[in-house]
Amino acid sequence: MRIGVVCNAYHPDVGGVETHVRRLCDGLVAAGDDVEVLTQHATRSTSIEDGVLVRRFPLTVPAGNYRVSLPLWRWARDHAVEYDVLHTHSYHALVSLGAALVRHPTPLVFTPHYHGTGHTRFRAALHPVYRPLGRRIIGRAGRIVCVTGAERDLLLRDFPEAHGRVVVIPNGTDPRPVVPGTRPGVRGILCVGRLEHYKRVDRVIRAMAPLGPAYRLDVVGDGPAASSLRQLAGRLGVAGRVVFHGRLDDAAFAGCLARASAVVSASAHEAFGMTVADALAAGIPTVASPIPAHQELAAMAGTSAWVRLTDPEDETVLAGALRDAAAAGRSATPAPLPTWDDVVTATREVYSAMTGMPTIPAEAGGL
Repeated sequence: MRIGVVCNAYHPDVGGVETHVRRLCDGLVAAGDDVEVLTQHATRSTSIEDGVLVRRFPLTVPAGNYRVSLPLWRWARDHAVEYDVLHTHSYHALVSLGAALVRHPTPLVFTPHYHGTGHTRFRAALHPVYRPLGRRIIGRAGRIVCVTGAERDLLLRDFPEAHGRVVVIPNGTDPRPVVPGTRPGVRGILCVGRLEHYKRVDRVIRAMAPLGPAYRLDVVGDGPAASSLRQLAGRLGVAGRVVFHGRLDDAAFAGCLARASAVVSASAHEAFGMTVADALAAGIPTVASPIPAHQELAAMAGTSAWVRLTDPEDETVLAGALRDAAAAGRSATPAPLPTWDDVVTATREVYSAMTGMPTIPAEAGGL
């Protein structure tokens, strides 16, 4: 099957959507599919990365949150018929609008990664204005893939006309070695994600003050809030115990995960919560904000997983939860969460239903 994947950004750019798209594309190629990624970048380029043909189109509007590449829209218009299925990602990126508005007969699958609002006051105010255009994307998609039941419910609240076309396929996790017990030395707390205000990393930094010198916070990720977060750590006198790693490659991130005594996500909005899933899959005690996506992940992980849903607005309670998590020690067994192989299998079944083309198991049609 020939699949065109449309996304706002692609590896080596880092983020939850970027990770989802990359792992999906890698798995589709391994299953024998022909995959092209259509994405946006500062400059035009074409490359083959891990068997995936990546077409990067130059930006017409380079604004960080409202990037638009008209060359990508034109390519989709002129070449969409060359794909058996077109799969576009993210309601919150204008790239999906281009894939939906251009006229072509190719079946369209849409994974919205939907939060239901913007992450600044300005962006939240734009959501009602954008909704009619978002409705065009929803209306054009033959199947809509949500990554949690919570995301599905939020999407159907705002777009009830999508009922009957929504499929839930949870994000995957990577099998990792599970090493039970406590980590030696300083108790490291790992916080991963794009540094935007809605991730509420500032609450985690504030919780470090009462924890004392035996605890260290590793912050992995970058974004517009990075500078203010560093300043906050300095003002609170915890700068020496808060390490900002920026973006890390897979190997470096795996090292941080291996050293962590606990993982925390204070995010106010998530369609899934990949940080929480990766931690639970590795048996790491996890503290997470009690948003619907995290509640769903905690239920999926089961009673054997150490996870505490905690309101990050209460710094004292958050600090106590982090202290308990770091002292709990890792589980001897990983949480039974879906893998990326599961995601690829379920997604290929969606493609097959859309196109009428049978899926061929990887071992039968492999590369």
